[in-house]
Amino acid sequence: MHLTFLTPFGALLALTAVVPLGALWLNERRAARVRAALDVDPPPGRERLTSASLLASIPVLLGLALAQPVLETQRTTRARVDAQIFYTFDTSVSMSASAGPHAPTRLQRSIAEASRIRLDLADIPSGIATMTDRVLPNIFPTTDPQEFASALADTVGIDDPPPKGLSDKATTFAALDTFAGTTFFTPGIPHRLVLLFTDGETAPYFTGDLQQALRTPPKVSLVVVHVWHADERIYHGRKIDPDYRPDSRSGRAVTTLAASLGGRAFAEGQIDPVVHAVRRLLGKGKVANVGVGLRVTALDDWLVAASALPLLALLWRRNLLR
Repeated sequence: MHLTFLTPFGALLALTAVVPLGALWLNERRAARVRAALDVDPPPGRERLTSASLLASIPVLLGLALAQPVLETQRTTRARVDAQIFYTFDTSVSMSASAGPHAPTRLQRSIAEASRIRLDLADIPSGIATMTDRVLPNIFPTTDPQEFASALADTVGIDDPPPKGLSDKATTFAALDTFAGTTFFTPGIPHRLVLLFTDGETAPYFTGDLQQALRTPPKVSLVVVHVWHADERIYHGRKIDPDYRPDSRSGRAVTTLAASLGGRAFAEGQIDPVVHAVRRLLGKGKVANVGVGLRVTALDDWLVAASALPLLALLWRRNLLR
């Protein structure tokens, strides 16, 4: 464990503690003269020391916060060395459909669900890919949870990648054949799985070609999460896109895709069944130390919050002594 200050000069604010202390000293001098004139005993020294400490601690804590302290801790990462997953997102325009103008879109719900599933599969190196009529890697398989979360939040968006073709449906499941070979998965990894989040609205494709590509050793297993509801529409502001209608055949398309590759298909929200299916398809394998990771915890927000405590204590003491 190691404490580091990113902007140490920010701590100079702590020197301003002399200002309230000086003001307190001047106030005590005036109060002492008044007490002497009235022949009143001074308050206990402990009371004055407590007030001074509380006053000084506020700029000290804020100064430490401006110095941006971070706590660095090292942890050993253990993970499967024989398996990898690619979380793959259909990013076609239809994935921007939602139940209302302010409701989460299909893609937003997919990202949220993937984040939850990843927590339960943290021991399996995982990458992120996006697809329309082609598949592109966003991040290659990693065991770093922060790297995965950042890529999930920052690199997955509608129409990214944009489709190359001119079909009415931008998505085609035929593009999944890209996962065959070593373009995406690390060479030598025997257990490979694609976890696909899609609304199932695909252009026609030939399942035989996809079977041949992904069932050839090392085969790629597939789990599909169908993110779709019949009442969803695409909204531009509060206006509905008149050119889009949900495809009622999407459920059958997802089921056919999963069945053709010996995989499983689920509706959105089935977190535990998805995790169970992934583990069953990947089987049990060797877990080993794969490196030492660095975890960084920022402390500045905690220090800012802590600076409110002495202020509240001073206000409480003032009201108590009245």
